[in-house]
Amino acid sequence: MFRKSLKSVKILFRYAPALTVSKICQIMLQSILATLSIFFTQKIIDSIADFLQGGDFTYILIWGGLLLFSMFFVSFGRGFLNSILYIAIKRKLDIGMTPDILEKFKRIEYACFEDKDVHDTLERMSSDPQDQIFRLFLIIMEGIARTVEVIGASIIFSQAGWHFTIGFVILIVPMIYLDFKGADMMNKLFNEQSTDDRRLFYLGGLLSNKSSLFELRIFNAVDYISKKWHMLARNVLDTRVKMTIDSHKYYLVSMILFKCWSFFVIASLVSGIISKNITIGLFTALIASIGSVLSNTIALSRSMQDLRRSYLLIEHYYKFMSLSEIPTDSDHSEKFDYTSPHIVFENVTFTYPKTEIKILKGVNFEIMRGQRVALVGENGAGKSTIIKLLCRLYKPDSGRILINGHDIQTLDRESLRRVFSIVFQDFCRYSLTLRENVAFGKITKLQDDNALENALKMGLADGIAELNAPLGKLEEKGVDLSGGQWQRIAIARACLPDSEFVILDEPTASLDPVAESSMYHSFIEVLKKRGCIIISHRLASARMADKIVVLSNGIVSETGGHGELMAANGLYARMYKSQSAWYSEKIGENV
Repeated sequence: MFRKSLKSVKILFRYAPALTVSKICQIMLQSILATLSIFFTQKIIDSIADFLQGGDFTYILIWGGLLLFSMFFVSFGRGFLNSILYIAIKRKLDIGMTPDILEKFKRIEYACFEDKDVHDTLERMSSDPQDQIFRLFLIIMEGIARTVEVIGASIIFSQAGWHFTIGFVILIVPMIYLDFKGADMMNKLFNEQSTDDRRLFYLGGLLSNKSSLFELRIFNAVDYISKKWHMLARNVLDTRVKMTIDSHKYYLVSMILFKCWSFFVIASLVSGIISKNITIGLFTALIASIGSVLSNTIALSRSMQDLRRSYLLIEHYYKFMSLSEIPTDSDHSEKFDYTSPHIVFENVTFTYPKTEIKILKGVNFEIMRGQRVALVGENGAGKSTIIKLLCRLYKPDSGRILINGHDIQTLDRESLRRVFSIVFQDFCRYSLTLRENVAFGKITKLQDDNALENALKMGLADGIAELNAPLGKLEEKGVDLSGGQWQRIAIARACLPDSEFVILDEPTASLDPVAESSMYHSFIEVLKKRGCIIISHRLASARMADKIVVLSNGIVSETGGHGELMAANGLYARMYKSQSAWYSEKIGENV
């Protein structure tokens, strides 16, 4: 654990080498002087005793000066110098490490974000990792500092007899073990209650969120949720109190052991001063240092406990930095004429990483320039997978995806972006200005008002708000939009780049069928000169497509227009009739 945690020092050396060395030197010198101050106290008292018996006053000045210097540096180091170095190193980490983390996020392969094994790593790296790594470094330094002070105090105690030091070493092992035992019980409790904590947070959110609170009030269920929260909170608190009492039994035994050692030390020192085996200076210094020895021992134990909770962050950091990345476009990436794209899927197969189920088993179809194509099929047929492959988020297991005869794996990404723009079902709602929400489609057009307004018209989102109006609830004057309005803005964002094809991967899934069909009709009308690829479970929307590609069991089972496929009476016809019958039945019931 300690060895792995030391990697945090290596990381700090990478971003702030001089400041890290300064911080280590400050902590080490501070710890050594804190220990020597006990020794200096002993010497100055002995020098005063000697002076009163006719000794040299010079020794009082020497030891007094050293004591004042050590006290000044310890106070200065723990105050001003510590704050200055903390701020300086933190600033260096923020400036150097944060951009590196963000750059790594930009380069990570899309598959990593869908890998459950790396979710925890990605989450930790998205929550100020530089602060956590710096904290781990400080825990390491705190542990080393306390160890130095404990060892130094043991050496000073050895002047009165090695049995003091041996007794302390024998004592400190069970003390730290008992402290760890108590801390482990609490850590185990917090881990076990993490699900309950999430439930409490969720239930509390229901009572503070506008939409859920409004609905709960309508249904008169606020009291139920409130009672549910209080009942769960009471159970969590009762368990936590009981476990806290149990864990503190270990701390109590640890404290009793130390008090026994302290009593033994005091009794031995009193006996030593009476028999004149130790000096008055050593007696006074050791009596005064017992409290600091206790605090250093407790602090050392707590540092190790903090280390135990935090050291795995380093493993996450190195795992994160080693995640596979998107290949950068090489000098050999092919340029191509993207103005008249002809797309061909040629016997494409695909299996998601870490799974054995083949999603695509040899898909073949083509899309011509300006064509409106609908991909349909049952859930899990591979519709969204085809879009992910087309956008090069994944690479096919075998087969090729060609654009104008070029394999997309060999094409430069900038040209590929000019072929496709896309709106996913789980599109983002940015709590920024309307201008920024649309301009993310092509950020170079951020200040091009004409292009932005035109994109809003194509997305049927014109008139929603002023371009510079803030959207969402982040700002007090933010415009609160409906789900449909956010969808139109997402479509406008995809229209901005002037790409040859706009891909709609079920972005209107939350709309009712009539509203969805109306929106698609209007959308296709304003995009007459551009191609369109639509994924929708509602087959009524597929009727407006020039070509329908029907997926089943990982292959293309049918292709053609709506009339042609209905005449063939195959899978598409059965699905369409089934949906039509369902809607007819629902309408009949309502009538």
